Amino acid sequence: MLLLPQQEDWVRIHGDPYMSFLFPNQGERLKKDVNKMRSWIFQTKDSVCVYGVVCTQLTKEEGVLDSYTLNQLYLALKKESVSMPTAVLREEKVYPDRHMDIREIRYTIMKDKREMTYYKRFIFRDNCMYQITIGALTGQKDELERCKKKFFDSVKFEKPKD
Repeated sequence: MLLLPQQEDWVRIHGDPYMSFLFPNQGERLKKDVNKMRSWIFQTKDSVCVYGVVCTQLTKEEGVLDSYTLNQLYLALKKESVSMPTAVLREEKVYPDRHMDIREIRYTIMKDKREMTYYKRFIFRDNCMYQITIGALTGQKDELERCKKKFFDSVKFEKPKD
């Protein structure tokens, strides 16, 4: 049996003027205003994984969010992420960085009698919040891990931070 290599021509998507990431295809882009906060939502899927990125401008002014406010936002978003009755929080991580606050959760949910695993990374930078999510059937863990690494490692911030 001949195995063909997987397509690796991912597309660079610009989430806002300063942030970009790779998707396995062009995906869908939506703009939404919630509580006077503007968000850009990007979503797509391939044969194994679902991908999502939400970029939210929290305030008009840069650098006004203190660590207490960021922590409260993170706790609320984490709670919302695992609010489904079948959701189980499996892991939490914090990634040290000088220029931004980066936190990640791994959780599972039951969907159509099958377990799904999701990774969600929260990035707080300047006056913006980014939620980066990937998920797949738990049984496809190897492919999920491979795509997670490529997807999460592709996130770039072009605007230099002093």
